[in-house]
Amino acid sequence: MVTAIGLVVVPDLITYLTVEHEPILPPGEATTSADLPIAQLASLGGSALLLGLSTAVAFMRGAPNRDITGVLLLLLAVNLPYLVSPKLPPVVDFPKIILANVFILALWKVGAPVAGLKWLPMTVAVIAGYSLIAGLLIPEYAMYNPNSEKAIIPGWELAGPFGHANVLGLYCALAFALTPLIVDRRWRLLVGSILFVTMVAAASRTALIAAGLVALWWVICWFKSFISIRLAGTILVSVTATAMFVFPFVHWDPRAFTGRALVWAESVRVWQQSPAVGMGVNWFLDDAQAMGNVAKWAFVGTGHNLVMDTLVKSGLLGIVVLLPLFIAAVASTRALPVTSQQVACFGFLMAFFLGATTEANWALLPNLQLFPISGLVFAVLIVTRHGHPTVEGPPWQLNER
Repeated sequence: MVTAIGLVVVPDLITYLTVEHEPILPPGEATTSADLPIAQLASLGGSALLLGLSTAVAFMRGAPNRDITGVLLLLLAVNLPYLVSPKLPPVVDFPKIILANVFILALWKVGAPVAGLKWLPMTVAVIAGYSLIAGLLIPEYAMYNPNSEKAIIPGWELAGPFGHANVLGLYCALAFALTPLIVDRRWRLLVGSILFVTMVAAASRTALIAAGLVALWWVICWFKSFISIRLAGTILVSVTATAMFVFPFVHWDPRAFTGRALVWAESVRVWQQSPAVGMGVNWFLDDAQAMGNVAKWAFVGTGHNLVMDTLVKSGLLGIVVLLPLFIAAVASTRALPVTSQQVACFGFLMAFFLGATTEANWALLPNLQLFPISGLVFAVLIVTRHGHPTVEGPPWQLNER
């Protein structure tokens, strides 16, 4: 897991220790890790390391009693969008697709225990701690926009090693949801505090709202004597997932959600040109940038909503492929005993779907920046083996209901 996080974080860390953040430039003109040879080398090295480790695990004798259904759903979700894409993916995408397939097979081989996800918040807390220190000592290399109008702390819109403050915020919010997996109370409080402070410093409103929902969920868990945690968790996850699907199709003022409503409306028009299979997996990176001179919304680089982003790229077929993954993740969480694991995973799903309402936060390729906080967690939930002893967590989460 740490290797997977390092693969996407280290190249950007190198980039933003070399060049300053340039928030006013569109994605096509801003400096990225792809523009720096040393960052490219780090990315290639990380990919090779992760591929080597995954291949070794994939060829090892696997854990017993593994269900093949989940891994087939994941492999289908990785490959089908490229197979039906109106445009062939560029050659550079093929190694990424191969890595994704091998990595998923490796997770399936070992049964990917949910308890191992505790390393996600702990690792992200290290990234968050670095970001806070860099914001104090070298702000020009850590702040996305020191003159931000949405700053909560004056002069702070912290991005750390990422190209945008919202990415750092999403990392912290989704990692925050998984902190109940950390057994030691002192470490849990320390990690949670660092992540929350970093969200405030990043001025990511979506992240803070998601963290607020997670905190509310934890409060609900205290009253497990009066409610079913499985039922309450399923309801809250269903509500946030419904919002993710509905919001981009509501008639909003174009300025709503800091201009995201305009992106949604324009994305709908683009999707309608090819409703079944979409415009291509890389449409936002290629074609959208080409039309940026006449449509500034295209410069954002995503559909600013998971559903809308998927529809534009892969059409209705992309949604059909994703839905079983989401349902399988919820079903897997329900199947966990009501311990810190179930509480953490329900909280993660709530935060993820809420964040996906205004951000395209889904990635199934390990080389993509958001994979560690999206596709990786879903993959673990889907291929994990149930029926094994769970890790002891906070006492308020232990008794099954």
